[in-house]
Amino acid sequence: MTRLYRYPAGAISSDYARGLGGIVLTAGPAWTLAPAAPVYWMLAGCALLFLVYLTRAVVRHLTRIELSETGIAARGPFGAVIRWDELRSIKLNHYTTRSDRSGGWMQLDLSTRRRTLCVDSRLGCFSELAGAAAREALRRGYCLDEGTRVNLRALGIHGEGDV
Repeated sequence: MTRLYRYPAGAISSDYARGLGGIVLTAGPAWTLAPAAPVYWMLAGCALLFLVYLTRAVVRHLTRIELSETGIAARGPFGAVIRWDELRSIKLNHYTTRSDRSGGWMQLDLSTRRRTLCVDSRLGCFSELAGAAAREALRRGYCLDEGTRVNLRALGIHGEGDV
């Protein structure tokens, strides 16, 4: 049975707003005010960075994650397929936005010899996906690093029976 996951509209809409807002605030003055050359190039560079951020949001919005008995696949622009029999590493990292580690997000990285698939915790049912990937890795004899085990517990996945 194949399970389908996607990023919720609310998570993507805030990325769209930040990307578009950044482009307006940087490209707008560069275009309309005719600033001095150094200021123009600084604004143009920032606008380019916001354009890359917006493009990543569009790619994330168009991507669907499929989980099956044979592996996990990202379907969409820049998609990737990770077959369980080719899996070489699994890592679940927590990136904090506060000094007390209360905010932030998690990112699941699954790698083969040739490619890596990264999924962040804004994905709908992320903990279900992370648990399935960890169970598959353990079933195949991979040892999860301490950070990954700690982060799985933070998601409510506690033991090898859960993982």
